[in-house]
Amino acid sequence: MKTNTFLTMQKRLAACVLGVSLCAGPMAGTAAAAETAAAWKRDGDVYQTADGTAIEGVLSRGIDTSYWNQEIDWEQVKADDVDFVMLATRFRGAPDPYFLANAPKAHEAGLKLGAYIYSYATSVEMAQQEADFVLDLIKDYPISYPVAFDAEDNNTLGTLPPDQVSQVINAFCKRIEDAGYYPMVYANEYWLKNKIDLSLLDYDIWVARYNAMYTFENPSMWQATNTGSVNGIKGNVDINFLFTDYGSIIPSDRWRTIGGNTYYYQNHQMQKSDWIHDGTGWFYLDDQGGAVKGWMVRPEGSYYLDEADGRMATGWKELGGSWYYLKDSGLMATGWQQADGAWYYLDQSGRMETGWQEINGSRYHLADSGAMSVGWKELDGAWYYLKPSGAMAAGWQQVNGSWYYLEPSGVMATGWKELDGAWYYLESSGAMAVGWKELDGAWYYFLESGAMATGWQEIGGVRYYMEASGKMAANTVLEDNGVRYQADGNGACTPVVEEEVSLVPPGAENGQDLPGPEGSSLTEPFPG
Repeated sequence: MKTNTFLTMQKRLAACVLGVSLCAGPMAGTAAAAETAAAWKRDGDVYQTADGTAIEGVLSRGIDTSYWNQEIDWEQVKADDVDFVMLATRFRGAPDPYFLANAPKAHEAGLKLGAYIYSYATSVEMAQQEADFVLDLIKDYPISYPVAFDAEDNNTLGTLPPDQVSQVINAFCKRIEDAGYYPMVYANEYWLKNKIDLSLLDYDIWVARYNAMYTFENPSMWQATNTGSVNGIKGNVDINFLFTDYGSIIPSDRWRTIGGNTYYYQNHQMQKSDWIHDGTGWFYLDDQGGAVKGWMVRPEGSYYLDEADGRMATGWKELGGSWYYLKDSGLMATGWQQADGAWYYLDQSGRMETGWQEINGSRYHLADSGAMSVGWKELDGAWYYLKPSGAMAAGWQQVNGSWYYLEPSGVMATGWKELDGAWYYLESSGAMAVGWKELDGAWYYFLESGAMATGWQEIGGVRYYMEASGKMAANTVLEDNGVRYQADGNGACTPVVEEEVSLVPPGAENGQDLPGPEGSSLTEPFPG
């Protein structure tokens, strides 16, 4: 990997001294350069080394780039059988300016993106800081391949014993892994054998050995040369071969927590200013990619997103001592809302109402649960009837075949009630009396309309007389149109039959002539 020209020359010189085949680069002469220019490419379905040896198990070919590669034509790179790129993240203590340019362009050209940092860390804390630096840089880009710790600097990391080197590497990799990325360790074979305690590591290895087959067992990636040639890049470029299918290992959709903020990635790209569904629920991400929490107002209405993780709430939610109903879409309900087989009323702020409410000119009663009352309801010792619509009934109301009278206040009437000049009797149940009814030792008759009967009434073929008070007359003689009636103890009235007055004197019963006025006979009818 390139840090700068001077460091690159230093690495090659050191590698030659250590017996690592990095020295097979520009210093090897024109012939070697000509040979490697045609090497590391595909021959049919097989990639080959510089000497034509087949490289077994290769899944794809890639490159790694840094500031030193300068401007790159990524469309040409992609067309020259390059499937992925590992991008340097730091240059002279700041973000590599070509990372910022190359990451989006390489992605648009169809390359998969990974990243690495050339590490100068000599402690766990420094390694964590480097990881934070990388995470803050790469979070806005579609990184779909590993994030690598480049262990090769002899003047910093290389001054530590192997176990401490591994501690530093682990600190970086764990920070990367905890953030939701896939960590990897880059090193040449000398470092892997002598400078790193591999027994303390459990991360994929990206091995570097130039112009000769690697000997490290089962690397995930191999940096085979730093003098490769790829269309679209001026000068030499590092060529890498992949042996691990990261497309099947690294999830494309996932949450990541970076710098204390949580983001969601879809197809490896941070989502912003949009709804996302992570398989467990809906979330809304702001223009910085952060999950919105609490109340959120949008043109279509209000939503509530959980304060803990930003998950969109649905159904009933208690907030600040008030209840709210969030529809399946997450929209806060207002007005009438049916839920779990009952109706509820939410005011314009979304708060669930309880008790008596005047809504659109009608009165409704909402239970403590908020459910709209229907049918009979006893409240504060009085009975009310709420229609199937929930509206409070007033006036006459027929329920289950009986009639009831509800006052304008909605209170069910009982006992005597005068309405429109007629008297009615409402039972203790509120049901309107019809037919005969004994009240306070007197009998009354109520018509089918419920109105109390007065005057003469024919009931069941029998005549009765109901006084002006409605009481049935009994044990008395009454007169109707000149005809006298006898009301018996049950109130039944029958005409009075007048007894004939006998004018026959005593003793004349047998037709015996008795003395009387001259020329008269007492057996004749009485004149007149």
